Amino acid sequence: MQNPGFGKILKSAGFTLLELLIAMAMGVVVMSGVVSVLVVSKSNYITERELATLQENARFALKYMTEEIQMAGYNGCNSNPLNVANSIDIDAGEEWYLSGVGLEGYEEFSNETDRAGFPDTYEDAASYYSDSIVIRRGEQSGLRIAPGPPYHNPNSANIPLNGAHDIKPGTIMVISSADCQQVGMFVMSGPTNNSNNATNMVHNTGGGADPGNCTKSLGGNFDCSDTSGAANSTYAPGSSLMRMTSKGFYIGTSAVGNDIPALFQVALGFDDDDDEITLTAQELVQGIEHMQFSYGVDLVGDDGLADQYIDADDAAMDWDAVVSVRLNMRMRSVYPVYNVDTPYDEFMGIDDTDGSDRFMRQLVGTTIQIRNR
Repeated sequence: MQNPGFGKILKSAGFTLLELLIAMAMGVVVMSGVVSVLVVSKSNYITERELATLQENARFALKYMTEEIQMAGYNGCNSNPLNVANSIDIDAGEEWYLSGVGLEGYEEFSNETDRAGFPDTYEDAASYYSDSIVIRRGEQSGLRIAPGPPYHNPNSANIPLNGAHDIKPGTIMVISSADCQQVGMFVMSGPTNNSNNATNMVHNTGGGADPGNCTKSLGGNFDCSDTSGAANSTYAPGSSLMRMTSKGFYIGTSAVGNDIPALFQVALGFDDDDDEITLTAQELVQGIEHMQFSYGVDLVGDDGLADQYIDADDAAMDWDAVVSVRLNMRMRSVYPVYNVDTPYDEFMGIDDTDGSDRFMRQLVGTTIQIRNR
């Protein structure tokens, strides 16, 4: 016997075409909302991530550059010495890292100009439209001339020290007199053996290294282009010795590729295995697109205060008179952020530094007082 309710069950199963269309339309609306939320969330995430990275990179760059610039010209004293004796026989192209000036800048160049103004070591790697700066200073070592006897003997070029050291011949050294009136720069020429626990240093002419010393004199005020001001001075007990370090900073293209801008440094070092000076380029932080410096010079009164701020190529520039530095950078996100090209203005009024793309940018800057002036 047929079940009288079976037909009713069959008639109520399934959906009508209208119901199906309505359900599909509602599903499309819901899915569109979900997709829209996901797209917006992803866009916000990318923006916040790039902003956080940009700000973190800016903080690191400002902190690192500030610390380096503050220590420019450090030689163990808190003030400028009366005399600087630079006995290092500098060849052409070595001036940027072996000069006796604590700080020196190089003005930006456009893509219509050549790169001859930048140091040879990194001029080809440097980007256009950004300045470069070189910091030279001593690295505190704790080494001092021993109370004696023996004492420093300028004729034998022997310096007795208060302790052992592992500094190798060929290393660039800075010596500061105990009264901070005299500073000398020289290439350590010895001892040539047992230098892992040596208790002295030698500063003979030549020195068996490249570069070497043009004279054993470490007194007076001179460099190897004119040694007429050299004096055979004796450094008293308590005079300090330290390695010299030089760092050149510039903007280049990150090794990651994709034309990502980055801050680089080229640092002076020494290869113990090959007994020679090294210049090593290191990528410090990504996302720095442009960098500009201006220099506060104390031209009136010698009071340690900046009378005006000028650029590196200004005719009035005197690097010995620089007491502060203004640093301005334009940060750029590492990856695109915006969905459409967004225009950006020129940086510091420099031609051809404006444009339009999808990257985020911010300007950061600071003024840095040099401690050793």
